[in-house]
Formats: sequence, C-alpha cells, structure tokens
Amino acid sequence: MKIKKILVDSLQEAIELTKTMYGDKATIMSTKVVKTKKWLFFSTNKLEVTIGIADDEDFQSHFNKEKELYTEIEQIKTTLKDVVNVVKNVKQEPPQQTQTPKPQYQSNDDFSLRAMNLATKLINMGVEQDIAKKILEDSCGFDININRLDLKYEDDYESLKEGLSKNISLKALDFSKSILSILALVGPTGVGKTTTIAKLAYMYKTQGFKTGVITLDSYRTGAVQQLQSYVSLLEIPLRVADTPQKLRECIGELSSLDIIFIDTAGRSQYDSIRLKELKHYLENVPSLEIALTVSTTTDERIILDSAKKFGELGIKSMIFTKLDETVYPGCIVNASFKTNLPISFLTFGQKVPNDIEVATYDNLANILLRGTI
Repeated sequence: MKIKKILVDSLQEAIELTKTMYGDKATIMSTKVVKTKKWLFFSTNKLEVTIGIADDEDFQSHFNKEKELYTEIEQIKTTLKDVVNVVKNVKQEPPQQTQTPKPQYQSNDDFSLRAMNLATKLINMGVEQDIAKKILEDSCGFDININRLDLKYEDDYESLKEGLSKNISLKALDFSKSILSILALVGPTGVGKTTTIAKLAYMYKTQGFKTGVITLDSYRTGAVQQLQSYVSLLEIPLRVADTPQKLRECIGELSSLDIIFIDTAGRSQYDSIRLKELKHYLENVPSLEIALTVSTTTDERIILDSAKKFGELGIKSMIFTKLDETVYPGCIVNASFKTNLPISFLTFGQKVPNDIEVATYDNLANILLRGTI
C-alpha cells in the first residue's frame, strides 16, 4: 500500500480530491490540522490528510484473507452450536448405552445451501413440501466437513435423478414381437387419450412392431373420424367396437399384429355406471395392460380421485399429457408418489406422431429443473 499526504481546506475537499486522483482504491487513513506560513508574520490552518492507496495485489490478498477468515468463523459457529447441543443433551438425558442413532433431519439447518436451493426449485415447480423433502434426503449424503446433508453429486441434475429413483416408480412397457400385447388407455374426458393412442401406435411402429388401434369411443361426435385421420396418415389399421363382443372380434381380426392399442371413451370418474360399463368391455381381455391417462393441467385432487376410481379397472401405470400447457409439472411427482403408480409415458404437445417420450428419470429431472423435457 502506498501512502500519500495532501493539504486541503476541508474534509469534503479531501474526499473529492482523493476520489478524483486515486479512485476507489484510496482510503483516508487520518487527518490533522496544521499551520502553514502565508506571509512573513501570518499563518493559516490547513487540513493534512493521509491517504492509503491499495495496490491490486494488496487488495486481492486482503480480499482472500477476509474470505478465509469468514469461512473459519462459520465453521467455528457450527462447531460451537454442536458443542452446545451435546452439553444440553448430557444435562437432560440420563446415561445410556452408547448407540449410533439414525439421524432424523427435521429442519432446514440440516441441509446445505445447495440442497435447500434444489428443494426450493422442486416446490416452485409444484412438488409438495413433504414430498420434496423426502426426495431431497435421498438426493443427499452427510458431509462431515460442513456437518450437514449435501447433494451427492456436483451436478443438481444427477443428485435429483437419484432422489427421484428412490421415490418415484417408472414402468417400461416391454412389448414382444412373439406375443400379442394389448394396451388400453382410460381416463377422464379431454385429457388427450385419442392423440396419445396415435402417438404410441406410430412410436412402436417405427421400432419395428406391427401395431393397430381399436376405439370404443363411438359416442363422442367426430371421435372415430379424428382417429381415422391419424391412422390413415400413419398407415395403421383401425377397428371400431361398440359392444364387448365386438371388441373381442376386433382383437381376433388384429391378432396377427404385435401390439393393439385400445382407445376408450372419456368417462367421469364419478360416473359409476359408465365405469362399470367400461369394466365389462375390458374384463377377460387377454394380455391386457391398462394405463390411466391424465392431464397435468388438471387439479391434483381430481387426478388422485381419477386414480382411485379408475383403479377398479386394474390400472398398472399412468400417462401424463399436456406438459407443454402447465407451469407446475410437480403434480406428476405428487400423484405418482401418493398413488404408488408408476409413470410410463409423458406427452408435451399436439403433434402426431411426435411430442411423446417414454418416462425416464432423466426427463423427469429435466422437467423439474428446467421446465422442459
């Protein structure tokens, strides 16, 4: 650090002159009043100002020392807090056999700042707080250096994937070319079952499977025509079944295929008569897999009600649609966690045959961290 002295008439003048001459690197270190001779027998009072001018290296060195000191202080505070807690426990608890209890993490103080930032992102995306905390705990490991739970990996993305894998189930539909497989989509009206059926049929066709579609939705105006326009474009066979007997006949006609997708009419989860009718259609269908299709724009309570009511049909997985229309995709995690139903597919647009993905922990992590697959 360089030292300079200047004579001025006032402190304000000293401040302005220092800033003009040396910028932000200069600091006024001390001042004192001195007398200066003006004429032979006269003198005047001046303000002598001592200025310290920091070199670049000195400034960086000072900054680094302050940073290290701050880190040491934080570590000491954490250690003192632990010591106080130990002393309190010793005073309050009777002596007992030494054990290593499983830690219970009940407060935000148990997590590092990085971990809490991840939890905040999950909650902002619509994941419920208790579920977010459970996922966070499984995304973290105990860091003895900071005496807190911290993310297991440097990358939030990788840590979140591990937390999701321990709390959310996925279901990969392993279709075989040697055995006929049948997948029926059920769910409330307007969630996108017909569009999703067309996407699935084409997806597996491009993987070398022979696919076909049967629709039970002969009630809704234009439903068959809509599906017909899709399958004609994709060159996939379509059948219409308006009775349970007709459904079995259609399956027989398409039995040479590898996969048959069944599009059902939208049903209110509160319409018990229609649900019993649908159950009558689907019961005793061989090699049948049933997936509940729900929209991410739907109120989460309705999604849970749908899972409960349609569960009487024997649903094995969930398909979430319209991810492009929601800003709170955390409902996917909440619903799967609460129902214990695995997720099989995610859709995110109206384009047929595109805008569909097999559910993976990679794309779930992307959705929750970045809002997109």
